[in-house]
Amino acid sequence: MSEVVAVSYDEAERLIAEIPKFTSKNPLEETRKFYDYLQDEIGEDRLGKIVHIAGTNGKGSVCAYLNQIFLESGYHVGMFISPHLETIRERFVIDGNMVSENAFVDAFNWLSSKLNAYQMVNKNYMPAYFERLFFMGLYLFAKAGIEITVLETGLGGRLDTTNVIRNPILCVITEIGMDHMLYLGNTIKEIAYEKAGIIKQNVPVVLLDRKKEAFDVLMEKASQCGSKCYIVSEKQYKINEIKKKCIDFSVASRYYDYGRLILETSALYQVENAAIAIRACEALMQECGFGQLHVKDGIKNMRWPGRMEEIRPNVYIDGAHNEDGIEAFVYSLKNAADLADCMLIFSAVRDKQYDKMIERLCSLDMVTEYVLTNIPDERGAKLSVIADRFRKYTDKEVHVFEQIEDAVSYCLHKRNRLVRDIYIVGSLYLAGAVRKLLEQQSG
Repeated sequence: MSEVVAVSYDEAERLIAEIPKFTSKNPLEETRKFYDYLQDEIGEDRLGKIVHIAGTNGKGSVCAYLNQIFLESGYHVGMFISPHLETIRERFVIDGNMVSENAFVDAFNWLSSKLNAYQMVNKNYMPAYFERLFFMGLYLFAKAGIEITVLETGLGGRLDTTNVIRNPILCVITEIGMDHMLYLGNTIKEIAYEKAGIIKQNVPVVLLDRKKEAFDVLMEKASQCGSKCYIVSEKQYKINEIKKKCIDFSVASRYYDYGRLILETSALYQVENAAIAIRACEALMQECGFGQLHVKDGIKNMRWPGRMEEIRPNVYIDGAHNEDGIEAFVYSLKNAADLADCMLIFSAVRDKQYDKMIERLCSLDMVTEYVLTNIPDERGAKLSVIADRFRKYTDKEVHVFEQIEDAVSYCLHKRNRLVRDIYIVGSLYLAGAVRKLLEQQSG
Protein backbone atom coordinates (compact mmCIF):
# COMPACT_ATOMS: atom_id res chain seq x y z
CA MET A 1 0.00 0.00 0.00
CA SER A 2 1.48 3.35 -1.03
CA GLU A 3 1.54 6.18 1.47
CA VAL A 4 -1.17 8.81 1.15
CA VAL A 5 0.14 12.37 1.36
CA ALA A 6 -2.20 14.94 2.91
CA VAL A 7 -2.86 17.93 0.65
CA SER A 8 -3.84 21.58 1.04
CA TYR A 9 -7.20 23.02 0.00
CA ASP A 10 -5.87 24.46 -3.26
CA GLU A 11 -4.23 21.13 -4.12
CA ALA A 12 -7.39 19.18 -3.29
CA GLU A 13 -9.53 21.47 -5.43
CA ARG A 14 -7.07 21.23 -8.33
CA LEU A 15 -6.80 17.43 -8.13
CA ILE A 16 -10.58 17.00 -8.14
CA ALA A 17 -10.96 19.42 -11.06
CA GLU A 18 -8.51 17.30 -13.07
CA ILE A 19 -10.34 14.00 -12.50
CA PRO A 20 -12.64 14.22 -15.57
CA LYS A 21 -9.55 14.23 -17.79
CA PHE A 22 -8.47 10.82 -16.57
CA THR A 23 -11.45 8.89 -15.17
CA SER A 24 -14.83 7.91 -16.62
CA LYS A 25 -17.98 7.09 -14.66
CA ASN A 26 -18.01 3.63 -13.10
CA PRO A 27 -20.85 1.10 -13.36
CA LEU A 28 -23.18 1.53 -10.38
CA GLU A 29 -22.38 -1.93 -9.06
CA GLU A 30 -18.69 -0.98 -8.78
CA THR A 31 -19.55 2.24 -6.97
CA ARG A 32 -21.82 0.31 -4.63
CA LYS A 33 -19.01 -2.11 -3.73
CA PHE A 34 -16.85 0.81 -2.62
CA TYR A 35 -19.84 2.31 -0.80
CA ASP A 36 -20.32 -0.97 1.06
CA TYR A 37 -16.62 -1.05 1.90
CA LEU A 38 -17.07 2.32 3.65
CA GLN A 39 -20.18 1.37 5.64
CA ASP A 40 -18.51 1.47 9.04
CA GLU A 41 -17.89 5.19 8.62
CA ILE A 42 -20.56 6.47 6.22
CA GLY A 43 -23.33 3.89 6.59
CA GLU A 44 -26.91 5.07 6.32
CA ASP A 45 -27.32 4.66 10.06
CA ARG A 46 -24.91 7.59 10.36
CA LEU A 47 -26.73 9.83 7.88
CA GLY A 48 -30.03 10.27 9.68
CA LYS A 49 -33.17 10.21 7.60
CA ILE A 50 -32.42 10.46 3.86
CA VAL A 51 -34.65 12.28 1.35
CA HIS A 52 -33.61 11.43 -2.23
CA ILE A 53 -34.56 13.89 -4.98
CA ALA A 54 -34.40 13.57 -8.78
CA GLY A 55 -35.80 15.49 -11.76
CA THR A 56 -34.77 17.54 -14.78
CA ASN A 57 -35.65 20.98 -13.46
CA GLY A 58 -36.43 22.19 -9.97
CA LYS A 59 -34.76 19.45 -7.95
CA GLY A 60 -32.12 21.80 -6.53
CA SER A 61 -34.77 24.31 -5.51
CA VAL A 62 -36.89 21.58 -3.88
CA CYS A 63 -33.78 20.47 -1.97
CA ALA A 64 -33.27 24.05 -0.81
CA TYR A 65 -36.90 24.47 0.30
CA LEU A 66 -36.83 21.20 2.23
CA ASN A 67 -33.47 22.06 3.76
CA GLN A 68 -34.82 25.39 5.02
CA ILE A 69 -38.03 23.84 6.37
CA PHE A 70 -35.99 21.21 8.25
CA LEU A 71 -33.79 23.97 9.68
CA GLU A 72 -36.80 26.02 10.76
CA SER A 73 -38.10 22.85 12.47
CA GLY A 74 -34.91 22.52 14.49
CA TYR A 75 -33.26 19.63 12.66
CA HIS A 76 -29.50 19.19 12.14
CA VAL A 77 -29.42 18.97 8.31
CA GLY A 78 -26.93 18.03 5.62
CA MET A 79 -27.63 18.83 1.95
CA PHE A 80 -25.69 17.45 -1.02
CA ILE A 81 -26.36 19.28 -4.29
CA SER A 82 -24.90 19.85 -7.75
CA PRO A 83 -23.59 21.62 -9.66
CA HIS A 84 -21.89 24.51 -7.92
CA LEU A 85 -21.79 28.09 -9.18
CA GLU A 86 -18.55 29.48 -7.77
CA THR A 87 -16.85 27.05 -5.39
CA ILE A 88 -17.02 23.29 -5.17
CA ARG A 89 -17.75 23.56 -1.45
CA GLU A 90 -21.27 24.79 -2.28
CA ARG A 91 -22.16 21.15 -2.89
CA PHE A 92 -21.83 20.31 0.80
CA VAL A 93 -24.18 22.25 3.08
CA ILE A 94 -24.51 21.62 6.82
CA ASP A 95 -27.15 23.56 8.76
CA GLY A 96 -27.46 26.07 5.94
CA ASN A 97 -23.75 26.78 5.49
CA MET A 98 -21.33 25.35 2.97
CA VAL A 99 -18.46 23.48 4.60
CA SER A 100 -15.17 25.16 5.41
CA GLU A 101 -11.95 24.69 3.47
CA ASN A 102 -10.53 22.70 6.39
CA ALA A 103 -13.53 20.35 6.42
CA PHE A 104 -13.25 19.89 2.66
CA VAL A 105 -9.57 18.99 2.94
CA ASP A 106 -10.31 16.59 5.78
CA ALA A 107 -12.89 14.81 3.61
CA PHE A 108 -10.55 14.74 0.62
CA ASN A 109 -7.69 13.25 2.64
CA TRP A 110 -10.02 10.72 4.28
CA LEU A 111 -11.28 9.54 0.89
CA SER A 112 -7.75 9.31 -0.51
CA SER A 113 -6.73 7.10 2.41
CA LYS A 114 -9.79 4.85 2.07
CA LEU A 115 -9.36 4.56 -1.67
CA ASN A 116 -5.71 3.66 -1.26
CA ALA A 117 -6.65 0.83 1.11
CA TYR A 118 -9.55 -0.35 -1.10
CA GLN A 119 -7.31 -0.63 -4.13
CA MET A 120 -5.53 -3.47 -2.36
CA VAL A 121 -8.83 -5.32 -2.79
CA ASN A 122 -9.90 -3.88 -6.14
CA LYS A 123 -6.92 -2.26 -7.84
CA ASN A 124 -8.91 -1.17 -10.89
CA TYR A 125 -11.48 0.97 -9.10
CA MET A 126 -11.00 4.73 -9.43
CA PRO A 127 -13.95 6.98 -8.52
CA ALA A 128 -14.97 9.59 -11.08
CA TYR A 129 -15.47 13.29 -10.28
CA PHE A 130 -19.04 13.10 -8.99
CA GLU A 131 -18.43 9.82 -7.12
CA ARG A 132 -15.60 11.39 -5.14
CA LEU A 133 -17.72 14.36 -4.18
CA PHE A 134 -20.60 12.10 -3.16
CA PHE A 135 -18.44 10.01 -0.84
CA MET A 136 -16.83 13.13 0.59
CA GLY A 137 -20.30 14.53 1.27
CA LEU A 138 -21.42 11.41 3.12
CA TYR A 139 -18.26 11.53 5.23
CA LEU A 140 -18.83 15.20 6.11
CA PHE A 141 -22.46 14.54 7.08
CA ALA A 142 -21.65 11.41 9.09
CA LYS A 143 -18.87 13.21 10.96
CA ALA A 144 -21.20 16.14 11.72
CA GLY A 145 -23.85 13.78 13.11
CA ILE A 146 -26.64 15.24 11.01
CA GLU A 147 -30.25 14.09 11.54
CA ILE A 148 -31.58 14.51 8.00
CA THR A 149 -29.75 14.21 4.67
CA VAL A 150 -31.22 16.00 1.65
CA LEU A 151 -29.66 14.19 -1.30
CA GLU A 152 -29.90 15.48 -4.88
CA THR A 153 -29.12 13.18 -7.79
CA GLY A 154 -26.45 14.25 -10.23
CA LEU A 155 -27.62 12.87 -13.58
CA GLY A 156 -30.71 10.75 -14.15
CA GLY A 157 -31.49 8.47 -11.24
CA ARG A 158 -31.41 4.76 -11.97
CA LEU A 159 -27.66 4.68 -12.62
CA ASP A 160 -26.75 7.83 -10.72
CA THR A 161 -24.05 7.50 -8.07
CA THR A 162 -26.43 8.65 -5.33
CA ASN A 163 -28.65 5.64 -6.05
CA VAL A 164 -26.30 3.39 -4.09
CA ILE A 165 -28.34 4.35 -1.03
CA ARG A 166 -30.82 1.67 -0.01
CA ASN A 167 -33.12 3.09 2.65
CA PRO A 168 -34.33 6.65 2.06
CA ILE A 169 -37.43 7.66 3.98
CA LEU A 170 -38.80 9.53 0.96
CA CYS A 171 -38.14 9.89 -2.77
CA VAL A 172 -39.13 13.02 -4.71
CA ILE A 173 -39.23 13.44 -8.49
CA THR A 174 -39.69 16.95 -9.87
CA GLU A 175 -40.41 18.19 -13.40
CA ILE A 176 -39.05 15.98 -16.19
CA GLY A 177 -37.95 17.45 -19.50
CA MET A 178 -35.58 17.03 -22.42
CA ASP A 179 -32.03 17.30 -21.14
CA HIS A 180 -28.91 15.10 -21.15
CA MET A 181 -30.47 13.01 -23.92
CA LEU A 182 -27.11 11.48 -24.80
CA TYR A 183 -27.19 9.66 -21.46
CA LEU A 184 -30.87 9.42 -20.53
CA GLY A 185 -32.80 8.88 -23.78
CA ASN A 186 -34.46 10.85 -26.54
CA THR A 187 -38.05 10.87 -25.29
CA ILE A 188 -39.81 12.03 -22.13
CA LYS A 189 -40.76 8.40 -21.40
CA GLU A 190 -37.16 7.23 -21.62
CA ILE A 191 -35.93 10.05 -19.39
CA ALA A 192 -38.76 9.44 -16.90
CA TYR A 193 -37.75 5.78 -16.72
CA GLU A 194 -34.24 6.80 -15.66
CA LYS A 195 -35.53 9.27 -13.06
CA ALA A 196 -37.98 6.67 -11.72
CA GLY A 197 -35.01 4.46 -10.90
CA ILE A 198 -34.62 6.14 -7.49
CA ILE A 199 -38.01 4.83 -6.31
CA LYS A 200 -37.46 2.12 -3.70
CA GLN A 201 -39.62 -0.76 -2.48
CA ASN A 202 -42.31 0.47 -0.05
CA VAL A 203 -40.73 3.93 0.20
CA PRO A 204 -43.24 6.79 -0.29
CA VAL A 205 -42.68 9.04 -3.27
CA VAL A 206 -43.73 12.59 -4.22
CA LEU A 207 -44.52 12.91 -7.94
CA LEU A 208 -45.33 15.86 -10.18
CA ASP A 209 -48.33 15.35 -12.45
CA ARG A 210 -47.63 17.74 -15.31
CA LYS A 211 -46.63 15.66 -18.35
CA LYS A 212 -48.76 12.55 -18.83
CA GLU A 213 -46.04 10.61 -20.65
CA ALA A 214 -43.70 11.10 -17.69
CA PHE A 215 -46.31 10.70 -14.97
CA ASP A 216 -47.53 7.36 -16.33
CA VAL A 217 -44.00 5.94 -16.22
CA LEU A 218 -43.44 7.19 -12.67
CA MET A 219 -46.77 5.83 -11.45
CA GLU A 220 -46.07 2.43 -12.98
CA LYS A 221 -42.71 2.23 -11.20
CA ALA A 222 -44.26 3.35 -7.91
CA SER A 223 -46.95 0.68 -8.26
CA GLN A 224 -44.34 -2.01 -8.91
CA CYS A 225 -42.51 -0.95 -5.75
CA GLY A 226 -45.61 -0.68 -3.59
CA SER A 227 -44.77 2.95 -2.90
CA LYS A 228 -47.41 5.30 -1.57
CA CYS A 229 -47.70 8.29 -3.91
CA TYR A 230 -48.13 11.93 -2.96
CA ILE A 231 -49.15 13.77 -6.11
CA VAL A 232 -48.57 17.44 -6.93
CA SER A 233 -50.59 18.99 -9.74
CA GLU A 234 -51.37 22.52 -10.90
CA LYS A 235 -54.83 22.17 -9.35
CA GLN A 236 -53.32 22.04 -5.87
CA TYR A 237 -51.70 25.47 -5.80
CA LYS A 238 -52.89 28.94 -6.72
CA ILE A 239 -51.02 32.19 -7.30
CA ASN A 240 -52.87 34.97 -5.49
CA GLU A 241 -50.69 37.97 -6.27
CA ILE A 242 -47.47 38.66 -8.18
CA LYS A 243 -45.31 41.53 -7.02
CA LYS A 244 -41.98 42.78 -8.29
CA LYS A 245 -39.92 40.78 -5.81
CA CYS A 246 -42.29 38.31 -4.17
CA ILE A 247 -45.16 35.96 -4.94
CA ASP A 248 -48.23 35.33 -2.77
CA PHE A 249 -49.69 31.84 -3.27
CA SER A 250 -51.80 29.13 -1.63
CA VAL A 251 -51.52 25.35 -1.48
CA ALA A 252 -54.25 22.78 -0.84
CA SER A 253 -53.15 20.64 2.11
CA ARG A 254 -54.51 17.64 3.94
CA TYR A 255 -52.84 18.76 7.18
CA TYR A 256 -52.92 22.53 7.51
CA ASP A 257 -54.59 25.61 6.20
CA TYR A 258 -51.39 27.50 5.49
CA GLY A 259 -53.30 30.54 4.37
CA ARG A 260 -51.27 32.79 2.12
CA LEU A 261 -47.68 31.68 1.56
CA ILE A 262 -44.93 34.06 0.47
CA LEU A 263 -42.01 33.39 -1.88
CA GLU A 264 -39.26 36.00 -1.77
CA THR A 265 -38.60 35.74 -5.51
CA SER A 266 -40.01 36.86 -8.85
CA ALA A 267 -39.56 33.37 -10.35
CA LEU A 268 -43.05 31.97 -10.92
CA TYR A 269 -41.66 28.47 -11.46
CA GLN A 270 -40.72 28.40 -7.78
CA VAL A 271 -44.38 28.13 -6.82
CA GLU A 272 -44.47 24.59 -8.20
CA ASN A 273 -41.18 23.71 -6.50
CA ALA A 274 -42.44 25.07 -3.18
CA ALA A 275 -45.65 23.06 -3.57
CA ILE A 276 -43.58 19.91 -4.14
CA ALA A 277 -41.57 20.61 -0.98
CA ILE A 278 -44.75 21.16 1.04
CA ARG A 279 -46.21 17.87 -0.23
CA ALA A 280 -42.93 16.17 0.74
CA CYS A 281 -43.33 17.53 4.26
CA GLU A 282 -46.83 16.07 4.39
CA ALA A 283 -45.43 12.71 3.30
CA LEU A 284 -42.91 12.96 6.16
CA MET A 285 -45.38 14.20 8.77
CA GLN A 286 -45.41 10.98 10.77
CA GLU A 287 -41.64 10.43 10.46
CA CYS A 288 -40.58 13.98 11.26
CA GLY A 289 -43.46 16.24 12.15
CA PHE A 290 -43.58 19.86 11.02
CA GLY A 291 -45.38 22.82 12.49
CA GLN A 292 -47.45 25.02 10.21
CA LEU A 293 -45.24 28.03 10.91
CA HIS A 294 -42.06 26.02 10.26
CA VAL A 295 -43.29 25.21 6.75
CA LYS A 296 -44.40 28.79 6.06
CA ASP A 297 -41.15 30.26 7.38
CA GLY A 298 -39.07 27.70 5.47
CA ILE A 299 -40.76 28.62 2.20
CA LYS A 300 -40.44 32.36 2.87
CA ASN A 301 -36.82 32.28 4.08
CA MET A 302 -35.30 30.04 1.43
CA ARG A 303 -32.65 31.70 -0.75
CA TRP A 304 -31.24 29.86 -3.76
CA PRO A 305 -28.27 31.41 -5.61
CA GLY A 306 -28.55 31.63 -9.37
CA ARG A 307 -32.32 31.15 -9.58
CA MET A 308 -33.77 34.53 -10.51
CA GLU A 309 -31.33 35.92 -7.99
CA GLU A 310 -31.04 39.68 -7.74
CA ILE A 311 -27.27 39.92 -7.49
CA ARG A 312 -27.34 43.73 -7.79
CA PRO A 313 -30.29 46.11 -7.87
CA ASN A 314 -32.33 45.09 -10.95
CA VAL A 315 -29.65 42.64 -12.15
CA TYR A 316 -30.95 39.08 -12.11
CA ILE A 317 -29.15 35.77 -12.64
CA ASP A 318 -31.15 32.69 -13.57
CA GLY A 319 -29.61 29.28 -14.15
CA ALA A 320 -32.16 28.13 -16.77
CA HIS A 321 -30.11 26.01 -19.16
CA ASN A 322 -32.49 23.74 -21.06
CA GLU A 323 -35.70 24.12 -23.03
CA ASP A 324 -38.10 23.66 -20.11
CA GLY A 325 -35.99 25.88 -17.86
CA ILE A 326 -36.04 28.66 -20.45
CA GLU A 327 -39.80 28.17 -20.89
CA ALA A 328 -40.24 28.71 -17.15
CA PHE A 329 -37.99 31.77 -17.25
CA VAL A 330 -39.95 33.26 -20.18
CA TYR A 331 -43.24 32.58 -18.37
CA SER A 332 -41.97 34.41 -15.29
CA LEU A 333 -40.97 37.48 -17.30
CA LYS A 334 -44.16 37.60 -19.32
CA ASN A 335 -46.22 37.51 -16.12
CA ALA A 336 -43.99 39.69 -13.96
CA ALA A 337 -45.37 42.70 -12.14
CA ASP A 338 -44.12 46.19 -13.00
CA LEU A 339 -41.60 44.97 -15.57
CA ALA A 340 -39.84 47.63 -17.59
CA ASP A 341 -37.83 47.09 -20.75
CA CYS A 342 -34.74 45.01 -20.12
CA MET A 343 -31.52 43.64 -21.62
CA LEU A 344 -30.62 39.97 -21.68
CA ILE A 345 -27.18 38.34 -21.52
CA PHE A 346 -27.05 34.80 -22.89
CA SER A 347 -24.65 31.94 -23.47
CA ALA A 348 -24.98 28.16 -23.69
CA VAL A 349 -23.06 24.91 -23.91
CA ARG A 350 -22.99 23.29 -27.30
CA ASP A 351 -24.69 20.03 -26.29
CA LYS A 352 -27.95 21.80 -25.34
CA GLN A 353 -30.88 22.36 -27.68
CA TYR A 354 -30.14 26.05 -27.66
CA ASP A 355 -31.96 26.76 -30.92
CA LYS A 356 -35.32 26.23 -29.22
CA MET A 357 -34.12 28.11 -26.15
CA ILE A 358 -33.17 31.10 -28.29
CA GLU A 359 -36.48 31.04 -30.17
CA ARG A 360 -38.39 31.30 -26.88
CA LEU A 361 -36.17 34.08 -25.57
CA CYS A 362 -36.75 36.06 -28.75
CA SER A 363 -40.49 36.04 -28.00
CA LEU A 364 -39.95 38.40 -25.06
CA ASP A 365 -41.30 41.80 -26.12
CA MET A 366 -39.76 43.56 -23.10
CA VAL A 367 -36.18 42.68 -24.15
CA THR A 368 -34.71 45.59 -26.09
CA GLU A 369 -31.41 43.93 -27.02
CA TYR A 370 -29.59 40.65 -26.62
CA VAL A 371 -25.98 40.45 -25.45
CA LEU A 372 -24.06 37.23 -26.16
CA THR A 373 -20.82 36.03 -24.62
CA ASN A 374 -18.63 33.00 -24.02
CA ILE A 375 -18.71 30.81 -20.96
CA PRO A 376 -15.54 29.70 -19.13
CA ASP A 377 -15.76 26.08 -20.23
CA GLU A 378 -14.57 24.16 -23.27
CA ARG A 379 -18.12 22.90 -23.83
CA GLY A 380 -19.31 26.40 -24.70
CA ALA A 381 -21.19 26.89 -27.94
CA LYS A 382 -19.58 29.03 -30.65
CA LEU A 383 -20.53 32.67 -30.36
CA SER A 384 -20.97 33.08 -34.11
CA VAL A 385 -23.47 30.19 -34.19
CA ILE A 386 -25.46 31.55 -31.26
CA ALA A 387 -25.52 35.02 -32.83
CA ASP A 388 -26.83 33.60 -36.10
CA ARG A 389 -29.65 31.86 -34.22
CA PHE A 390 -30.70 35.06 -32.47
CA ARG A 391 -30.68 37.03 -35.70
CA LYS A 392 -32.83 34.30 -37.23
CA TYR A 393 -35.58 34.88 -34.66
CA THR A 394 -35.38 38.61 -33.89
CA ASP A 395 -34.80 41.96 -35.57
CA LYS A 396 -33.63 43.54 -32.32
CA GLU A 397 -30.02 44.42 -31.64
CA VAL A 398 -27.69 41.47 -31.01
CA HIS A 399 -24.28 42.26 -29.52
CA VAL A 400 -21.39 39.80 -29.20
CA PHE A 401 -18.60 39.97 -26.61
CA GLU A 402 -15.83 37.41 -26.28
CA GLN A 403 -15.31 38.18 -22.59
CA ILE A 404 -18.02 37.97 -19.93
CA GLU A 405 -16.78 41.08 -18.15
CA ASP A 406 -17.16 43.10 -21.37
CA ALA A 407 -20.73 41.85 -21.86
CA VAL A 408 -21.68 42.74 -18.28
CA SER A 409 -19.93 46.11 -18.45
CA TYR A 410 -21.74 46.98 -21.67
CA CYS A 411 -25.14 46.28 -20.12
CA LEU A 412 -24.41 48.13 -16.89
CA HIS A 413 -23.28 51.24 -18.79
CA LYS A 414 -26.03 51.06 -21.41
CA ARG A 415 -28.81 50.74 -18.85
CA ASN A 416 -30.91 53.89 -18.47
CA ARG A 417 -34.24 54.96 -17.05
CA LEU A 418 -36.13 53.08 -19.77
CA VAL A 419 -34.03 49.91 -19.72
CA ARG A 420 -34.07 49.15 -16.02
CA ASP A 421 -33.48 45.40 -15.64
CA ILE A 422 -30.70 43.07 -16.78
CA TYR A 423 -31.19 39.30 -16.92
CA ILE A 424 -28.41 36.72 -17.29
CA VAL A 425 -29.60 33.30 -18.48
CA GLY A 426 -28.72 30.21 -20.54
CA SER A 427 -26.08 28.32 -18.57
CA LEU A 428 -25.15 27.56 -14.97
CA TYR A 429 -21.53 28.17 -16.01
CA LEU A 430 -22.53 31.67 -17.11
CA ALA A 431 -24.57 32.23 -13.94
CA GLY A 432 -21.64 31.26 -11.76
CA ALA A 433 -19.12 33.33 -13.70
CA VAL A 434 -21.27 36.49 -13.68
CA ARG A 435 -22.12 36.03 -10.01
CA LYS A 436 -18.43 35.76 -9.13
CA LEU A 437 -17.52 38.76 -11.30
CA LEU A 438 -20.13 41.05 -9.76
CA GLU A 439 -19.28 39.95 -6.22
CA GLN A 440 -15.59 40.71 -6.86
CA GLN A 441 -16.45 44.14 -8.24
CA SER A 442 -18.66 44.86 -5.21
CA GLY A 443 -15.90 43.69 -2.85
